[in-house]
Amino acid sequence: MIKLVDCTLRDGGYYTNWDFDKNLIKKYFKYINQLPIDIIEIGYRNKTKEGYFGEFFYLPQNTIKRLNKSTEKKLSIMLNAKDCNLKDLDNLLKDLNKEKTIIRIATAVEKLETTFLLAKEINKKGFQVAINIMYISKIVNNNLFFEKLKKLKLENNVFCLYLVDSYGSILPMDLEKLINKIKKVSNIELGFHGHNNLEMALINTLTAVKNKVKYIDSTILGMGRGAGNLKTELFLTYLKSQKKKNVNLKTLGKLTELFVPLKKQYEWGTNLAYMVSGSYTLPQKEVMDALKVNRYSLAGIVDSLHKEENKQNIKKLTQENSVNSCIIIGGGESIDNHLNSIKQFLRKNKKITIIHSTSKYINKFKKLSNNQLFAVAGDELTKLDKIYTHISKYILEPNFKRIKEELFDKNIFYELENINFINKYKDSPLTISLQIASNLNCKEIFLVGFDGYSELKNKKDFYLMEENQTIINSFDKPLISLTETKYKNLLQKSIYSQI
Repeated sequence: MIKLVDCTLRDGGYYTNWDFDKNLIKKYFKYINQLPIDIIEIGYRNKTKEGYFGEFFYLPQNTIKRLNKSTEKKLSIMLNAKDCNLKDLDNLLKDLNKEKTIIRIATAVEKLETTFLLAKEINKKGFQVAINIMYISKIVNNNLFFEKLKKLKLENNVFCLYLVDSYGSILPMDLEKLINKIKKVSNIELGFHGHNNLEMALINTLTAVKNKVKYIDSTILGMGRGAGNLKTELFLTYLKSQKKKNVNLKTLGKLTELFVPLKKQYEWGTNLAYMVSGSYTLPQKEVMDALKVNRYSLAGIVDSLHKEENKQNIKKLTQENSVNSCIIIGGGESIDNHLNSIKQFLRKNKKITIIHSTSKYINKFKKLSNNQLFAVAGDELTKLDKIYTHISKYILEPNFKRIKEELFDKNIFYELENINFINKYKDSPLTISLQIASNLNCKEIFLVGFDGYSELKNKKDFYLMEENQTIINSFDKPLISLTETKYKNLLQKSIYSQI
């Protein structure tokens, strides 16, 4: 008899930053309690990390108590092997009901031995423990993995070994081959967690069930990291049609409807970029990071993931002639609010170099005599309807492989030789703009239109705010904002004091 595990709150947290509306949680438990789900995975237990992560990322004691009262079903909590060791376990496992809580540990094959030590210690503390082995599309023919499995005898302390199709790329025939090879060296029960990059989650799950895999993961509407997972409602409907589970479709419908607004908001599910990541066994995180800032087209992301070379050779922009001052123009509403004053400031200071970090306002500065540069990030070129003659140079990030637009005049395009003040966010328009300012040896760097966000309405806003703040913090010269801003570590002056 298969056991069903709903992972919506844990895997879906990758989209909500592990925060869920309390009314949604209450109704989720009300309906899932009436369905043949055996285990509910409620989230992670983690050590403190930098940045904000929500309630279901840390699962504080009060949350655990509330959820325990919400259901008689077993609850599952995920640990990441890469983020914890034996000395962390007492703190991570405190206040958990040993009879009711299952611990699952996510790990890669390279860390299987150390993960088993964690599992043994957790089991010794009285918990059922499972190991989730990730990236299974890479281990089908990895003999070392099967040797480890035979030697470790996981079944003595681990009740289930989960096979996680992290890239959504395994095919049914390879999954069957993997299951059969594992069974030759171990008696451990198996589970399957399928991702849906290639829309194979259902057929792979059916293949797993056919090959006597006992534990099956799914999420409501497939909500989960990257392209998402096997849909709980789809699998339950299938099981009902096969008379393998008694499912109340009315209750299932109500449960599914709870997550429709989140689906509309976050738009998880497969697309061309995820299909490519699945087909070529590439990390979903790279796709998620590219998609969440909406900086690139799908085609640009696909080409980057596929490692295709950009054959458009252009000149390198290295050290430029020094300028005393420059102004970087962002995309915030404060540009429109103070446009006349910004232009008056620039007419008064004609030697200030203008660096456009967005195409949004390029057209509004065309009558100025200041030297103007455009820091081209992502798909900004596609937003231009013509060549703007008041832009003297279009400057791209180093190794601009995701930008696939044909460059209309290579004489005015330049590629930065390097980004030397920060190790990440190198494709950000602010990063490119600040590197240009650095190459110009600007003594005074002004910013306008970097407003920040008064409220973080979605994950994209949160990501961009965090990205820009990190870039600002990393830059080693003072930055002066002449318009209102919510970013920290900026010197604040008013544009009106400068005119």
